[in-house]
Amino acid sequence: MTLLDQFLVPRLRDYWMRLALRRVHYADRADKLDLLYRVENPWHMDTAQEQARFDWTNRIISTHLAPLDTILEIGCGEGHQSQHLSRMCDRLYGIDVSARAVRRARRRCPDACFAAGDPFTFRFDDPPPPALDLVVACEVLYYVKDVPRFLDRLSRLGRACLVTYYQGQALALAPHFAELPACGRDRFRFGDVEWHAVWWHNRGRDGRGGDPGGF
Repeated sequence: MTLLDQFLVPRLRDYWMRLALRRVHYADRADKLDLLYRVENPWHMDTAQEQARFDWTNRIISTHLAPLDTILEIGCGEGHQSQHLSRMCDRLYGIDVSARAVRRARRRCPDACFAAGDPFTFRFDDPPPPALDLVVACEVLYYVKDVPRFLDRLSRLGRACLVTYYQGQALALAPHFAELPACGRDRFRFGDVEWHAVWWHNRGRDGRGGDPGGF
């Protein structure tokens, strides 16, 4: 790579990120998020910071939510965190609003099952059990227009749920967790960035958690 490439390419990627992410917060803009994936790895998921976040999330699962047969990952993107989550269960399922991202996730995690769609409309070729052991949504909540409806959907899909979000959105999101069942919380800092995690257990219509027929 030439010096020009080293200087220009990162700036072009940053400009593309800013363009694609305009007006996407709390807006359900699946079209804009799909646009983002016209470039590969737009979120820089291979950085030490993101890898540390993945490890922290897995530690929470291992300590508080394991053992698990199945995990559903909402907002799987290109499958970077999926690689980590797959170590925590026997069968991993993932969905994302971007079909481009899902195609890359399938290449990155060929043993997992992925589908394109949102949490209300997705369909798997190989459907998971009626109630999954765990549903995770990491760094997703700030792109959802109706957060309470989204959290309710997560609770209907899994016997337990885990969400993570960064400190900058903590005040905006905290009120939405007040109606959840008794839940656990944790924080993690890497450099100047801090993330929060919230997890909870559900009891669905089948008495075990999850929504039978939800798929």
